Amino acid sequence: MPSPFLTSEIKTLLLQLTSGLSYLHAHHILHRDLKTSNLLLSNRGLLKIADFGMARYVGDPPPQNLTTLVVTLWYRAPELLLGTPKYGREIDLWSVGCIFGELLTREPLLQGRNEVDQLTQIFSLCGLPTDESWPSFRRLPHARHLRLPPAPKGQNTFSLIRAKFPLLTTAGASLLASLLSLDPAKRPTAEDVLQHEFFKQDPKPKSEAMFPTFPSKAGQEKRRRRETPNAPGRGQGVAEGGLDFGSVDWSGIFAGRDKEERGGGFSLRMV
Repeated sequence: MPSPFLTSEIKTLLLQLTSGLSYLHAHHILHRDLKTSNLLLSNRGLLKIADFGMARYVGDPPPQNLTTLVVTLWYRAPELLLGTPKYGREIDLWSVGCIFGELLTREPLLQGRNEVDQLTQIFSLCGLPTDESWPSFRRLPHARHLRLPPAPKGQNTFSLIRAKFPLLTTAGASLLASLLSLDPAKRPTAEDVLQHEFFKQDPKPKSEAMFPTFPSKAGQEKRRRRETPNAPGRGQGVAEGGLDFGSVDWSGIFAGRDKEERGGGFSLRMV
């Protein structure tokens, strides 16, 4: 993009995305592959969710043993990376958090090279899991042998997100931190997101009619494509015990964090 979305436009896009996701979840459907390349934006500001190739009707309660071979790596929730056999709508909300961050930075938020590197990047952004922040994580198949250093004193996802996005308001950082909670039980539902204070603050979400328009020439445009990972396919799973998270040294994961620039939590746009 030659210029980033305005905050008011990001709010509108998030509201449209979450509204569609709320409809899916109300009908017991998990999308299981939300990412920016699966979102379609019309030339009049209308967002639509696409690519339901990995979607599944899960019923209520959801099945006990769902495959973890879902969601493109950069948008995959930590519980999936750690081999959870049971999950629900929380994995879609994690992906929404990744998309939120991407709209702010204009770059994918967590660009892991593989499952181990992806988990490392998640811990760097959101903090190391502890028995307090994620009580059940040690029971996950790939987490039983994790060797993690002690979490820095006072560390929490909100403070780390605040440092990463210093120009995001407190409400915006709170929403992003909740979507990127390591513990899936602490992530908001789609309905919770729609009611969040972030969308009630100025600048208000921009009306779709006020979005910048452009000619509808999608079939003729030449776009620069970038290499991004695809969703998992059949036969691409990691064998039980194949992820050696125990060999990863996470002791220096927060080195230099205290030197990051911190802002006042707001920005002024002169018009």
